[in-house]
Amino acid sequence: MKMMRLERITLGGVVAAGLSAAMLANGCGRRTAQAAPKAPAVPVTSVDSEKMDVPDLRRYPGNTEAIQQVTLEARVEGFLMERLFEEGTSVTAGETLFVIEQPPYEANVLEAQGQLRAAEAAFDFARSEFTRNEPLVSSGAISAQDFDQYRSNLASAAAQMQVTEAELINARINLGYTEVTAPFAGRIGRRLVDVGNLVGPAINQNLAVLVDLDPMRVVFQPAGTELPDYLAAWPSTKVGVKVTVEGIRTTMTFEGDVDLVDNEAAVDSSTFIARASFPNTDLKLVPGLFAEVEVDLGTMKDQVVVPVEAIQSEPQQAYVWTVKDEKLVRANVTLGPQWKELRVVTGLEPGIPVVVEGNPYSLKTDVAVRSKTLSLDAWRKEVAEKKSAKSNQTKGGRHPAQTHTAKHGVEPSAATGHENGTK
Repeated sequence: MKMMRLERITLGGVVAAGLSAAMLANGCGRRTAQAAPKAPAVPVTSVDSEKMDVPDLRRYPGNTEAIQQVTLEARVEGFLMERLFEEGTSVTAGETLFVIEQPPYEANVLEAQGQLRAAEAAFDFARSEFTRNEPLVSSGAISAQDFDQYRSNLASAAAQMQVTEAELINARINLGYTEVTAPFAGRIGRRLVDVGNLVGPAINQNLAVLVDLDPMRVVFQPAGTELPDYLAAWPSTKVGVKVTVEGIRTTMTFEGDVDLVDNEAAVDSSTFIARASFPNTDLKLVPGLFAEVEVDLGTMKDQVVVPVEAIQSEPQQAYVWTVKDEKLVRANVTLGPQWKELRVVTGLEPGIPVVVEGNPYSLKTDVAVRSKTLSLDAWRKEVAEKKSAKSNQTKGGRHPAQTHTAKHGVEPSAATGHENGTK
């Protein structure tokens, strides 16, 4: 009897346990079947793209170059006797800078002068002989053959006199080469040869370098694809440039005009050479300095622009994140020139919100966003306020919290910003 009761109790426990397990499993299944909670929208700030006229400003690295530069050379051989300038100073056109030993060349001039006088005397004698014997031919006093000899002597004497005249000119030229003068006004560099050294065309030929620093030139190399744009603007109109040279303590800016656009692009680099000149009246610049060149190619009409901060890039492709129906959409764009903090783009319509601020790790296609969308003008004002607040905090000795804000520098049409969605 006790055995049967134990079996009933055991069987009841098993049934109860099974029912409990089934109920538990059923409950878990219902919870699993419930949808996962929706991810929160990512907060972003976007700015409406806008169509406007913008200056076609293009920037390139460049190098300064003297408008004239010459290496002063020894054109005759001899010992260097004098250096008549201070290194690194300004010199005038025609100023004597070096003197090479002159006595040998002065002697050559004297010798050539003597030879010329002898040739002139020989010519005078031959001419008098010819003149005296010319009437005797017709009278038969001398033969025609003898007279031909007088004629030949006169011609030979005239030729010899011409040779000695040339030798005298050459001797005087070489004597003049013993004084090395400045071909133009400019700044002379360091001496390349010391006084006392043997100089000449075959040894120690280069003596110093002279450069003309005003005006100055800058050389830069745009891409070959830009050549049609340059030829459309220059030389029919002036193409202005702004040249910036940064020093350790100062930054210098100069304005000038393009004075050369080359007629071909290099095959190896796909670039062409362009050059601009600008005043350097204070002689602050010298050749060979790195410079930033900004070229003004006029105005581009009705261009779509976005803040530079909106531009994303991959190898071979630039793109922006746009907001549509409160979701992110990637839009590939082709980049045009940059003006201040705006970039001209093609492939995007005006009035499309582009993201300028947001968590970069959350920006993906179809991600839900909560967008604060601004016009360019409203965005500019907001950025200006943030910069002003940051500047005030810095002046007060406090360190402002680091926030990602976009730069500005444009005067687009005014409009108001709005939250959550697009215009």
